[in-house]
Amino acid sequence: MLQDNLIILLTVATIGFIAICINHFIASREQREEARIKRLRELRRKSELALNTITVLREASCRKEIIDKLSVFVTHLIEEISQLAPDSDLLAEISNLKDTNDNTQVVPGNFSSDKALKRAQLFISHAEQIFVEMAKMRMLTPTQVRHYQHDLYWLHVCVFADAHIQQGNDYLEQEDHLIALSHFKHAKAIITKTSVPQKRKRPPGKARQTYHCGPQPTGNN
Repeated sequence: MLQDNLIILLTVATIGFIAICINHFIASREQREEARIKRLRELRRKSELALNTITVLREASCRKEIIDKLSVFVTHLIEEISQLAPDSDLLAEISNLKDTNDNTQVVPGNFSSDKALKRAQLFISHAEQIFVEMAKMRMLTPTQVRHYQHDLYWLHVCVFADAHIQQGNDYLEQEDHLIALSHFKHAKAIITKTSVPQKRKRPPGKARQTYHCGPQPTGNN
């Protein structure tokens, strides 16, 4: 009788242990799947933001080296998506978006409106965040990040200076010389007061060789 009870007890314990193991396996698998889905959502968000950032920086005539580094970041995200969901619609969608982005010839945009300037400011700032993230992933060195952040800061300045120059030219066409002059002076002030090395504080017309800072009239200071 005692032996029978012992056998029953061991059987129940074994069944209970197996049930616990099965429940743990199922719970772990569900947690891994939830983590995978969450990560894929994050990868989609990051990829789309990075591709939009590339588009805006192209519109702002950003240096090709910076565009190329951002493209490398998107490629890295796509590779992670391919590992988590190799045959998914998401992988095909983001890959197609990148191909379209790479092959699209972007004409430098018009940043004269407040909405367009805010959009440019948002994505230029996001590019800086991407470079910081790339440094954490050891895809860039701290020195490279500082260099690119400096270039993006100068690009931001040029975009805002260009906007005032364009508005000044528009008012010149309307023969409203006082308002035009105000915009031109504002553009000059933005350039001259910028925290960049003195050798880069040159007339906006020369800066256009690197970024999209347009020329301003002379003799109206």
